[in-house]
Amino acid sequence: MPIEIYNNGPSLKIVNGGSVILVSKIQIKTIETIRNDVIRLDIGEGALKNIYVRFADVTTPAGLADAGQLRDAINAMLLSNVAGGATEIKQDTEIGILNGILGALNDLKGIMNTGGGGGIKQPVRIDESTPNVVYYGYAAIGSAIDAPVWAIQRVTRANDIIVYEWADGNENYDNVWENRYMLDYSGIGIIRE
Repeated sequence: MPIEIYNNGPSLKIVNGGSVILVSKIQIKTIETIRNDVIRLDIGEGALKNIYVRFADVTTPAGLADAGQLRDAINAMLLSNVAGGATEIKQDTEIGILNGILGALNDLKGIMNTGGGGGIKQPVRIDESTPNVVYYGYAAIGSAIDAPVWAIQRVTRANDIIVYEWADGNENYDNVWENRYMLDYSGIGIIRE
């Protein structure tokens, strides 16, 4: 029965008649030529867990002269993947991407530690000087009231209705506490015209 072997991205696809076997490339430990006409794929699970392929039965890949060429063709398939084999250049690229992500995470951590993020759970300032209106100011402790580092929430009460709104309609730490009475307030994500 003819055997076809295909590169299937992260696996080898071995078709033997109507049967299809997908072997994960990372499972294959060694590829050997045995008796000059058989290829053994060692998947590292003991002697009974090897895959044996007779060179004479292989129709794909085609045009190979001997079992040694089949072994080399399978090895080339193992080295290629949908995303490519692991090379130093690709690893350097991945490391660069990971370093970029780490930098972004450190930037976010810095913002949160300095009052520019959601890490502050309690308001630093509360203004209840206007009847039925309370202003809550969120910023890092010690922030200047004239610095644009505040997230300001306004809570208004009319009869039994309580409305929660944020300056600029968001929780961003970019407002000035001293300007709280003049800012535009709305629910988060609601833009007033």
